[in-house]
Amino acid sequence: MAPQNSVDLPTNPNFEDAEYDFPEATAPQYFYMIASTPRSGGTYLAQTLWRTGVMGAPHEYFGFYGTFLRLVARLKPHSLQHYLDDLMPRRTSANGVFGVKVHFDHLQFMVLSGILTQLKQLRVISLERDDHLAQAVSHARALQTGQWNSLENPQSIEPVYNSELIRWSLNHLDNQKRGWRQFFEQHKISPLYLKYDDFVADPTAVTADVVTRLQMPTTPESPVSLPDISRQSDSLNLDWAERFKRESADTGSDLS
Repeated sequence: MAPQNSVDLPTNPNFEDAEYDFPEATAPQYFYMIASTPRSGGTYLAQTLWRTGVMGAPHEYFGFYGTFLRLVARLKPHSLQHYLDDLMPRRTSANGVFGVKVHFDHLQFMVLSGILTQLKQLRVISLERDDHLAQAVSHARALQTGQWNSLENPQSIEPVYNSELIRWSLNHLDNQKRGWRQFFEQHKISPLYLKYDDFVADPTAVTADVVTRLQMPTTPESPVSLPDISRQSDSLNLDWAERFKRESADTGSDLS
């Protein structure tokens, strides 16, 4: 697969816009899902797979309060089935691959609405982050700033250390991870497991490995240009994590 060059596009791009549709509609034949939790690198992975030109355009299409509603406003479907029939050919790469990025609350909507049953022979990538505290700190900070990836413009709010919010994020993320594990067990799914640290260390190699291991066709390719996304963690995240560890040790609290 030839690497795709990014272009200079405006910050805070709206990936639901028509400019991010593939140039020709293609009927989906292969389906995969990125099963992730917030702040585990799922958006970075989705964008990297999208850039290959052979892995569809994975995005949070069933994120009910965000992407889903923006696409409904654009496509104006008269039913959920109409939404799927209109959306998927626009976001399927020329080789017939359709991808979607899913958090556990999105999955619940997909199950209850019957969407999940329409993604035939679904392959699943499970992206996990071993450093749970770092993930929770990142989540707590994003809740305050409203900036969930490097392409979004943050709100004019300075993040403030809040141990209760970090503790809430730890519990919230743990519940989502537990939900994914139960879902895999219940449906006898054996995902392709990826580690956050491995991916961010060498995204090119990991992405190529994903395409190979999911046994996706690599031709024909669909040209893709996307803005670059980068990691957001900085010294503030590290400071918050260290402070939370010290306070937890002082009070005898469990970090898990």
